[in-house]
Amino acid sequence: MDYSGTNVPMRIPPFHKRPNWQRFLAGVLIGILVGWSVFVFQFGNIHERTVVELRKNELKVAQLEDQIELLLAREEEQNEDEETLTIEGIEITFENERESRLSELTLFDLRQQAIDELEPLLHQELSNVASNQELVIRTIENKRFSVNDHEYMLVVNRAIFYSTLAIHADIVTVSD
Repeated sequence: MDYSGTNVPMRIPPFHKRPNWQRFLAGVLIGILVGWSVFVFQFGNIHERTVVELRKNELKVAQLEDQIELLLAREEEQNEDEETLTIEGIEITFENERESRLSELTLFDLRQQAIDELEPLLHQELSNVASNQELVIRTIENKRFSVNDHEYMLVVNRAIFYSTLAIHADIVTVSD
């Protein structure tokens, strides 16, 4: 039979009935899904780290700008003959950081809010601040810090008053 002169429609081979093609197409589909999942996971991790780093840098820049303003104001007021010991920095350490299971960004925001609360103590005479250490501790302990729609309180375990005010505290979640 010669079909060259007749109009017989051309057929597409039935690949859907062959198991080899079915396995190949299923493998391609699964490969695409796995590849896309890995891409989304990696992109999410990189994006989260970038957002955390950006937030830290923004807060650090704002803090440094405030310190520059304080230093300029202090320089204008300072008399060159006086040498007194002052508070030059504030450090807050969370002793139950791991047990609280808070994200790095939440811990950073909480630390920054506590430092902002104590910022008026910067460049104050150490003797004045040390004489009011109970007031400083109560200021931190009685403040509720709000981060990501959650409230936290700090319980001060230890406070060291020197050129750097070092506070060691525990994080307590406030439940309403």
